[in-house]
Amino acid sequence: MPGKRLTHRVGYLLVIGIIAKFFIDTSVQIFNPYLVIYAAGLGVGTLTMGRLVSLRNLSGLIAPLIGSLADRYGYRRIMRFNLLVTGIGILLFAVADSLPALIIAMVIWGVGQGGFGPNLHSYVSSMLPYSKRSRYLGMVEYSWALAGIIGLFLFGWLIEVYSWRAPLFILSAGLILSSLIMSTLPKSRKFEKEAPTDGDPAADQAAGPGRMGLDTAAARPILQHGSADEKAGSLPDRIRRFFYLGRYQRSAWSCILISVCNYYAITHVMIIHGGWLEAEYGLNPSQLGTVALILGLVDWAGSILVSAAGDKIGKKRSVFIGILGMLVFFLVLPFANINVYMAIAGLLLPRFFFEFATVSNFPLISEQEPSQRGKILAFSVSGGLFGTTIAAVTGPAAYLKAGVWGLGPASAAAVVISLVMLLLFVTEEPHLRG
Repeated sequence: MPGKRLTHRVGYLLVIGIIAKFFIDTSVQIFNPYLVIYAAGLGVGTLTMGRLVSLRNLSGLIAPLIGSLADRYGYRRIMRFNLLVTGIGILLFAVADSLPALIIAMVIWGVGQGGFGPNLHSYVSSMLPYSKRSRYLGMVEYSWALAGIIGLFLFGWLIEVYSWRAPLFILSAGLILSSLIMSTLPKSRKFEKEAPTDGDPAADQAAGPGRMGLDTAAARPILQHGSADEKAGSLPDRIRRFFYLGRYQRSAWSCILISVCNYYAITHVMIIHGGWLEAEYGLNPSQLGTVALILGLVDWAGSILVSAAGDKIGKKRSVFIGILGMLVFFLVLPFANINVYMAIAGLLLPRFFFEFATVSNFPLISEQEPSQRGKILAFSVSGGLFGTTIAAVTGPAAYLKAGVWGLGPASAAAVVISLVMLLLFVTEEPHLRG
């Protein structure tokens, strides 16, 4: 049965994708609880360590170029490249003995890390109807939660028992092994050609153009434009075409800007939360790992809720709920700094709504322009990286200057921008509604 065959393929892809993304997401989050510890291990200041993290994130801004290549040459090949490069960058960081070596390692780490997530989302989206993407992309994002529940929790223990280098060697090995295992997945173009609606052509036709995100009537002119014109013209024209996201690009770029603001808001707090809890409440590495586990459980709850109800609630409405919750609890955060339990609760609530908003935004973005899905999702991830790049500098500096009052209000201000963009400019499936 075609439908059963498709279900098995999606299930296998989800398992492999979640495992690989678990290592990527753990590498993304590793400095959040342990920034001060890694700074001490490397012999640099907290602000310098924050700048190194910013450099890593900044290097990930190459993701749109990688996403564009993946649209052209296949997602699986590029995902394997991302995993391998990230593993090599982390290994170099673990053995680096000077600041120049750390800088080189962070650049390599960021280049590999930035492109994996959007290509995995594009790979999954290319084989699923829009009506089911919240469910399955929500499952893919379980990896982010598992990074805290398993990865960061165990890393706190490893740092305390062995050294700060031990988790890095494990991450590097896991990423390189994942690159090899991912070769067992079929090429993405095979999925794109063979992904019917449970074997029912009539259902595919009834679903309308863009259902599978392939060569629909709406997408076909843009595909032709890209294939013929991108190879010709002056450099400014080619750059302009690269940043052109289709007829309804205002909505697409608004979704991307929402990613920038939301990631800035959460990272501005999370990048220094380990230093905050250590400085004011005396938490050690294993205790910070326990906090990471609790945060991971909260992330998982947000992802599960999206995968269970996001398609029914609606993608845009789900993003709205998440952003509104972030705004409320970032404003409350400074007042929660009464004791360690209230402080941790103050971190959990905005983190839950961030996860809910972010996972809901992935399927919303995935259908802004199907023919450029990989590039648009990569722009979204790059936007998130841009936000975290700025926050990795502003977060530690704001806390050192003003304490928790330097964290919550700044994050709330960024979330207000997200809310305005969502309400005024974002449309679901604009290529159909237009």
